[in-house]
This record gives sequence, structure tokens and C-alpha cells, in this order.
Amino acid sequence: MKKSNTVFIAFGSNKGDEIQNINTAIKLAGKFCKIKNISPLFITKPEGYLDQKDFTNGVFEAETALSPQELLKALKQIEKDLGRKETFRNAPREIDLDIIFYGDIILSQENLNIPHKALHQREFVLAPLAQIAPDFKDPITGKSIKELLTQLRQTKPQSTVKQI
Repeated sequence: MKKSNTVFIAFGSNKGDEIQNINTAIKLAGKFCKIKNISPLFITKPEGYLDQKDFTNGVFEAETALSPQELLKALKQIEKDLGRKETFRNAPREIDLDIIFYGDIILSQENLNIPHKALHQREFVLAPLAQIAPDFKDPITGKSIKELLTQLRQTKPQSTVKQI
């Protein structure tokens, strides 16, 4: 029997019915993960490409026996099933699902980095994550999510997220 691992998955949507997209994505993820906790939702200003609607973001915690690559493949399939098409970086999307943490592993592969590379610069990931796992420690820095969020807000005091 495969060992179960705790994972944190960030989600976001700004195309179509965002709430329905998110709920459907989490429900589909429940087919290969045991969903343990879901953060409150946050409204986030877009980054990079600004000519688009605000995003609805959050994070869920789950247990899975899938390997990191199997989990990535399953999440990409959910994105595809919900209508996401490969377009351009930071484009509007029906759903975006990113592996933020997979237990305490550190992984760097061509198509997958765990912890997520941009985690420390993304208030729209850290703020919801701090709601459900404030004391979880980033295996690279050893800092808690709460500490990472405080550090980010000190360097970037203009918040881009608002809890709904």
C-alpha cells in the first residue's frame, strides 16, 4: 500500500463561473485525494497581464498516495476538463491548480518544482494558506507560512488580495 502524503494545492479562476469552476475542481480532485481543509476564498488583482478580471483564489489541503508527477498529471487533466487551454503566460483561465507543497519534499524537475518556486512572492497563495496551515514550515527556508506572509507584506505593503 502506498504511503499517503499531505499536499497543499493552490487554485485560482477568473474565467466563466469562478466559484463553480473552483468547486468542480476540488470535487474532481477528491477522486484521487482526500480533501482535508479548504481555505476561505480571496479576490486577487491579476499580475503580469493586467487586462483581465480579478481572480478568485484559495488553497486546499489534501492527502494523496499519488507521486508528485502523478498528482501534477491529474491536476492538469482537471484543468483541461474544465476548459483550460494553453494560451499565454498569466492569461485568464477557467482554473489553475498548482502544487505548493508535497509533504516536506524538495523537488526540482523540468516541469515541476516543489515547493512552488514563486510561493514566497505570492500573497494570493500565502494568505489563504495561512488561514489553514499557518504553522506549516517551508522545507527550504524552515519558516512557517505565517512568517513568510508577514515577511512578504513587509516588503510589499500594498496588499493585492481581499478575503471574501
